[in-house]
Amino acid sequence: MKQLLTILLVLAVLPAVAQDNTPLPTDGTDCSNLFFKALLDEDATTVGNLISNDFTVTSFNGQNIDGRALQQAVGQGYIVIDSGMLTGTRTRVYGDVAVVQGFWNVSARIQNNGFNGNVAYTTICVRSGGKWKVTTAQFTPAQ
Repeated sequence: MKQLLTILLVLAVLPAVAQDNTPLPTDGTDCSNLFFKALLDEDATTVGNLISNDFTVTSFNGQNIDGRALQQAVGQGYIVIDSGMLTGTRTRVYGDVAVVQGFWNVSARIQNNGFNGNVAYTTICVRSGGKWKVTTAQFTPAQ
């Protein structure tokens, strides 16, 4: 009986462990691109895995939002990205730090307030412990 319970417990736990499909970024540009893809896919788990513990994002109005709040907003549907395309990406690498800039043509809803247009973005990605993480992002509406 104990053996049967052990087998059932292992079978119940294995799928949960095996489902972490978060891709590992190969460099700073890839890390930034995967972050935007996770936002587009509304994948709060991947967002959480790609951001650093001290992550902040500076929004259009200059307010800072921490990583936990961003992850919750994505997971609870407060931030919904309907479409988004990155263009003009430029990356500068300084050892284990990558500064990624470009434009994001995005259609999104933030707490049911729609936005459609170009956004200039900067993300800073850092390699720590062999893994790339996004440490900060800033979004500015662009013409």
